[in-house]
Amino acid sequence: MITTEEKMSIESNSSRNNTKRIMFLGFLTLLTITAVSLLHANEPEFILARFSGLTELEYSYFDSVVYIAYLIMGISTYIISDKIGKRKLFIIIGSIGSSVFFILMTTTTIYPILLIFRFIQGSFTVMSWQILMTLVLDYSGSNDRGKNMGIYGVFLALAMGLGPMIGGFIASIDVFMPYWVAAFLSLLVLPLALFGLDDPVFIKKRVSLKQSIMSAKEYPKLVVPCLFNFIDRLHMGFILTALPLFLFQVLGLSESLRGMALGLFAIPFIILQYPMGKISDKYGRYKQLVIGSAIYGIILSILGFAGSFGFIHLVIILILLGVFSGITSPASMALIGDSVGQDESAMAMGFFNFVGNMGIVIGPIVLGLLLIYSNFAIAFLVAGLIELISLAIIIVIIKGKFKENIF
Repeated sequence: MITTEEKMSIESNSSRNNTKRIMFLGFLTLLTITAVSLLHANEPEFILARFSGLTELEYSYFDSVVYIAYLIMGISTYIISDKIGKRKLFIIIGSIGSSVFFILMTTTTIYPILLIFRFIQGSFTVMSWQILMTLVLDYSGSNDRGKNMGIYGVFLALAMGLGPMIGGFIASIDVFMPYWVAAFLSLLVLPLALFGLDDPVFIKKRVSLKQSIMSAKEYPKLVVPCLFNFIDRLHMGFILTALPLFLFQVLGLSESLRGMALGLFAIPFIILQYPMGKISDKYGRYKQLVIGSAIYGIILSILGFAGSFGFIHLVIILILLGVFSGITSPASMALIGDSVGQDESAMAMGFFNFVGNMGIVIGPIVLGLLLIYSNFAIAFLVAGLIELISLAIIIVIIKGKFKENIF
């Protein structure tokens, strides 16, 4: 018969082992997402210097097609994975495919072919990333899901912040260097996953896209956090495409300084996730979302104008932008849980991410269209106004449809 002390010791060891497993999944994600984020800093040289005569709209396709791949393959992967009851296979295939197409993107001199390679690379990358995140949920219960996602989130945020900095530095060595390093990092996932991962004994049933969409009909308050996420992701796609091009064409900065600028935008966003989440628990979601979004929109609208005065002005604006982005993000995610019952949170989060992914697809296209008819100052002004007008619409919905007070 097992004593109480022995039972507690077994549970403690199991918890430690599970934490190690989650950290390992986080490390594989760090490799996978860093590989992708290495590419942002020197997109102007990689695209414009190789393919002359492209319009700004055509330039924006390079990012849009990868986000479309994320949207399509992100949904498809977990459905197929559940159906066949396999996880590790997708990580292995994803790592190999990503590595191959990172290299292939450096070989073509035909822009439509590059876009096809970019789409396929994105499909393989999100295949690995989606399944790594799914495994975190597979190995988590109701008592440790928040902790495990927090651990995983640290690795994900580090990849998004450090990747552009490293990419900017190595791009100064060779324009193709970020792609070669990305291929190496992706391929490194292969042996680690092959020998370090096992499929869960029991594969948990995931929520379908149809169920997620139906959850929005059953819980109409979901429209509020989903609208916030749509606009946030739209601006994320806009900024990740616009900023390197702005730094290259307007300020003439090197790849390393461009990578540093992207990193400076990401750092406050990363740091503020946990404390801002706690503050929203104490003082309410709407107040934080409205104040944060309003100031974010104002700052974004002046970025193009203020940034044209020099790198120091731009850095100050980017840090402030990252701060207010970090203020709004945790509150919008927490509002998902507030809007539905606990059993429906997975369905609601699926819809939340689906709507957000549509936003990030649109962001680069908005930039490309604006730059055809205007300059960066006007483009960033319009992007900021989109934020402010959208916020006004959301406030009307909150107060008119749901009769709730914001402050």
